[in-house]
Amino acid sequence: MSRTLPLSASASVTLDGNGNGTAEVGPSLPGEVWSPGSTGITCGGAIPDTGTPTVFIYAGNGISTSTFIDSTYNVTSASSSMISGKSLYAGQLVFAVWSGGPPNETATLAVNGTRQVPLWAPRSRTR
Repeated sequence: MSRTLPLSASASVTLDGNGNGTAEVGPSLPGEVWSPGSTGITCGGAIPDTGTPTVFIYAGNGISTSTFIDSTYNVTSASSSMISGKSLYAGQLVFAVWSGGPPNETATLAVNGTRQVPLWAPRSRTR
């Protein structure tokens, strides 16, 4: 048995001097299942005018072509519903991988949707 709760989780990373970094977040309770409806990314600073800055979103057991969800050139603010319909289980993650973003800025990945939590799990949980 489980109950459905809102999903609003986020993770941040400080991009390195080249504007690269990865933020990741996912279910951690045994038996917990996430049903994300959307992802969003934000990052301080301006979109660099050199190179080709990108953010790639992945969901699953790691970063690979089989777990690719979406990408954007707007490395400072974007959202996507391409993750909708995906189920994530404890141990799986949503990853946002910045490349060529604003150096040394804080970048954040947000995931929203619903989650199924076993009845034995605590009612409130900080993510």
